[in-house]
Amino acid sequence: MRQTILTIALGALALSAGAQTGTTMLVGDATYHVDTLFHAKVGPGTTQTQLRLEGSPGNLDVFYLTIDKSTPGVSIRAVCSTDKVAGNERTSAMAQRKTTETVDYFAGSNADFYWTSGVATNGSSKVGTPTYSCAVDREVYKSSSDGYQFSVDVNGVARVCRLNFDNGTATVGDKVTLFKGVNLTDAASNGITLYTPRFWGSPNQGWYDGKCKQVSAKLAPGSDPFQGGGKFKLLVTSAPTTDGDMPVPADGFVIFARGNSTSGCNTGADDFVGSLKEGDIVEFDHKILTPEGEAIQPTAIVSGNPKNIGGGVKLNSEAERGDASARHPRTCIGVSADGNKVIMMVVDGRSGSSVGVTTGYLADIMLFAGAHEAVNLDGGGSSTLYTKALGVRNHCSDGTERAVGNGIFAVLEGDDIADTDIVEIAFEDFHLTMPYQGVYTPVVYGFNKYGKCVTTDLKGYTVSCPGGEAINEGGSFLALTPGTYPLTINYNGATATMPVTIQQTAPTDAKYSKVILNATREWSIDLVSDVNGKPMPVYAPAFEWESDNPEVVTVTTDGVAKGVSEGTATLTGTLGDNTVTVEVTVEVPKAVTMMVDGANVTDNWAFSKVSVSNGYTATALDNGFAVDFKLSSTRSPSFTAKLDRTAYSLPEALQLRFKPVGFTVTRVVSQIKAANGDRSVTVSTDETVEPGADKTITYNLADYFDPTDIGIYPVTFNSAVFYLKGSTKTDYRLEVPGVEAVYDESTLGVEDIRADRVNDAAERWYTPMGVPVANPTAPGLYISRSRKILVR
Repeated sequence: MRQTILTIALGALALSAGAQTGTTMLVGDATYHVDTLFHAKVGPGTTQTQLRLEGSPGNLDVFYLTIDKSTPGVSIRAVCSTDKVAGNERTSAMAQRKTTETVDYFAGSNADFYWTSGVATNGSSKVGTPTYSCAVDREVYKSSSDGYQFSVDVNGVARVCRLNFDNGTATVGDKVTLFKGVNLTDAASNGITLYTPRFWGSPNQGWYDGKCKQVSAKLAPGSDPFQGGGKFKLLVTSAPTTDGDMPVPADGFVIFARGNSTSGCNTGADDFVGSLKEGDIVEFDHKILTPEGEAIQPTAIVSGNPKNIGGGVKLNSEAERGDASARHPRTCIGVSADGNKVIMMVVDGRSGSSVGVTTGYLADIMLFAGAHEAVNLDGGGSSTLYTKALGVRNHCSDGTERAVGNGIFAVLEGDDIADTDIVEIAFEDFHLTMPYQGVYTPVVYGFNKYGKCVTTDLKGYTVSCPGGEAINEGGSFLALTPGTYPLTINYNGATATMPVTIQQTAPTDAKYSKVILNATREWSIDLVSDVNGKPMPVYAPAFEWESDNPEVVTVTTDGVAKGVSEGTATLTGTLGDNTVTVEVTVEVPKAVTMMVDGANVTDNWAFSKVSVSNGYTATALDNGFAVDFKLSSTRSPSFTAKLDRTAYSLPEALQLRFKPVGFTVTRVVSQIKAANGDRSVTVSTDETVEPGADKTITYNLADYFDPTDIGIYPVTFNSAVFYLKGSTKTDYRLEVPGVEAVYDESTLGVEDIRADRVNDAAERWYTPMGVPVANPTAPGLYISRSRKILVR
């Protein structure tokens, strides 16, 4: 599955960093082959890339965002679940909840490690609390001297380092003490910790009862807002207490002091807060320092551990954290050397497809993607990479997206960002290899003037390329001349160009080797060619076609097949050295409603039971079956009929007819399967059917499958589960008079009517329900295989 980068003297065709294929990457001591499976713009200044790394001891699936934060209107913002310190929410749900008409959280990942258990003294949950530091929109939700922080300040500067929150001050008159943190789960010693309404409702530190001082407060009139790295004033609203668990006012704060050292100040924190009284105004200077001592004002902070890239060099991160040397799914965030780009990455793990990475291996991949500084964020089942345009991009190891503590996002802000006028377009693919006579219908993204993705399925564009011609009203490209060319799409003056290589020859196969037709449907033969492990449609009209039995199936020179009469024929197409065959079976329905194959033969049904005592007895009805049974339990009883019966020809729908005798059916869950790939659906009908009531459930196939795809036929009714409500030790009976296929009347094989016709022994006859009859002598209506009707 190797591909080669195309070198073309067209700037528009250049691939960005990381979007490389057919190259290698050193991950630890192992050399991996790199395939770029996806690389596309997904938002303003933002691309998403998917890499497949193949090597030993196992393959890796890598997903990452590259965000140019210098793009007008774009910023990097953090979100805490439910906008509190504690709380769980999916990464995608955070983005969707925070998005408005003027603010669009269009891409991001999960972020901090977080608490997974715990209940506060007031009963509120602690789950979701970030382990380290977090700030949202300039407000510090929680600070910590541990871990490493990814931060963006008010000047747009992004950093990966360990921030220092210990050097702030609080002042009243001539008294100065240290302000050391916000919403700490263990209050700072010899300093003040400020608790806000974002926390658990109170400091929750009763173990310091008698060993601390605390007062409530609110922003003083005329004060600047409470912001990280800023200055603000608080008005004291209570006398000091010492229990360590004062409720935080909904519109205020708790000023919490512990210890009395005067190192770095002139008043111990305990004495400072103990001397406060209602009406006092405390001036806070919230200093947040980098390791170099630079004071910053962060707009966003998320934290992780360990830091794995520093100054463009891989760090010895695996010695810093206990599980850093184990292979797991991982999330990482980093900054490019010029500081303009933020890289958010997820590497999948814990699966046969992707074995996961250590933090050191993660650093190798982040360096490949362009990171100069980086830190490992929360991984495992939490690892999630999300884009608004395409949803969750990686394969979460839990099997579904996990609710996490917080996330970090690329955000677009502007008064009219909801504008839907498309001024920019882009291919979903970033390069393409095609077979000769291959057909390519691009997936095209449309963007507004801000670069916001308006649609991922743009229609109405036209394609052009020197190596072939546009077909399907300009929406598809037909490859005709081997070589490498620029492929261009145009939409209302907006254009995009991508390199395409057309192969000299390519083996071609039928998409479906066997198909079913009726006598009315025409089918354009589907051909495909394998290109680098992916199927590419091939232009069937380029082949010369013939049918070995045109009395059953005809085929045009353009490769359009049509059934004529019941039977089987083989269609053969030839183009140069390529020969393709398709076996076509024509089945002409005999009536609007026909039972599915074998549905009236009890021996061909397999029954399974839940809470059914003393077995059951199954008997045949005219077109179905009945089951007599007793319940051994009233706890969620059900009865399953395993059908595995295939419908004839090309039905519009399947239907299940049944009647409960003596009991109530509360729900029916049916499974229907399409052919060619075992595509199946499970349909639940939550409707109460009372005892003795006849019920018909109709399953319109177009509601579950694409009926224009001939490959879904034949369809099979796999099973039906009847959920019951009844008493034990009571005789019950479930009657299923019919499981049938329903057809469009125009597809029926009936041409004329001949009353009282003498039976021809060579004919095969059916009742209108499709039941075969050897000798139709009883009164009634019968249909012959040759599409004639006999009335007796």
